[in-house]
Amino acid sequence: MRFPGFEGQERNPYKKHFFKDVFLFSTGKNIKQDQASPEFEIPCVRYGELYYMYNEVINEVINRTNLDKSELLLSKGDEVLLPSAGEDPLDIGLASALTIENVAIGRTINILRPIMPNIYSQIYVSYYINQKLRNKISTLAKGSSISNVYNSDLKTLEIILPNLDEQTKIASFLSLINARIQTQNKIIEKLETLIKGLCEKLLSKKLRLTEFNSEWEIMDLEKVLIKNSVKNKNQKYSIIQSVSNKHGFINQEKMFEDRRVASIDTSNYYVINKGDFAYNPSRINVGSIAYKKDEETTLISPLYISFRANNDFVNDRYLWYWVKTVEFTRQMNNSFEGSVRNTLSYENLIKINISIPSLEEQIKISELLSFVDAKIQTERSVLERHQSQKRYLLQNLFI
Repeated sequence: MRFPGFEGQERNPYKKHFFKDVFLFSTGKNIKQDQASPEFEIPCVRYGELYYMYNEVINEVINRTNLDKSELLLSKGDEVLLPSAGEDPLDIGLASALTIENVAIGRTINILRPIMPNIYSQIYVSYYINQKLRNKISTLAKGSSISNVYNSDLKTLEIILPNLDEQTKIASFLSLINARIQTQNKIIEKLETLIKGLCEKLLSKKLRLTEFNSEWEIMDLEKVLIKNSVKNKNQKYSIIQSVSNKHGFINQEKMFEDRRVASIDTSNYYVINKGDFAYNPSRINVGSIAYKKDEETTLISPLYISFRANNDFVNDRYLWYWVKTVEFTRQMNNSFEGSVRNTLSYENLIKINISIPSLEEQIKISELLSFVDAKIQTERSVLERHQSQKRYLLQNLFI
């Protein structure tokens, strides 16, 4: 795939280069963890930050250092940075184009700069390395617990480049998509902060809807929950889900693409319908809770515990928002048992108490929070479209 105006190898050929012929190589200088903070003076990038703070392009730096400039290696704004060490060899192939001058570059970072001008776009190179060379770089890694790749290893790599104008066009377009993704993430982050704040205030009576002023009632969950006892005895249902705190109910086919973890005989599995809840009573992520929002009937392992809201006392959507509050988390953590591994039995869960308004007020609160939730889902769909477009371009723009 090529942009209009650049079609045809004869007119605009791709050229293969060895890294050693187009890059100058160096490494950064040590900046300790306690020597970096957003409150300090000189912008800096440390190697661990390349994994979780930055993507393919660094246009803005988060941390700063107060070290003397004589102790630092400062950027010229034309660098490509790669971590030279990591626990996972694949992480070492993560490249970031640093576009800012006078940024201190930390130790354990391989730094690539141009031997001469007008050969490559650093942003194009960063995307290219991440898309085409990451696996290759991982094979160069040395070491057992910690993998290392040195500049001497990188010099042997090859990169295929179109002319500079085409590189710049591709880099600009990908940067535009990235900007949209970052903007979309910020929109979602703000909405998630909004719903979290509303949830805490509305479900603790710090904020009341104007039409309601009746007293709230405190009762144990034993009164408002109904334990699920519906089993898949005739094995009528086949879609098996797991409980994820982040994603709710998620199909095991998506979680475990390469293997089946469920039993062949699912007659003892719980049947999950719209409005059902389930949580993990032990193992990893104890207390993770999922809520079934869709109409699809599925199954969960009997290792999970499932229940429904008793709608005589509590609206199931209200209950869903309540189990995400700080108050529920506090009570749940105090209900754990076990010395080696935490467990949360159903008997302990139902001892937790909940403060609830009238059903009418519960429904109104749930409707307000659901409105924000729906907005978040809409924005996440927009984000997924941008991410899908980026994946497609990355797969088709580089050779």
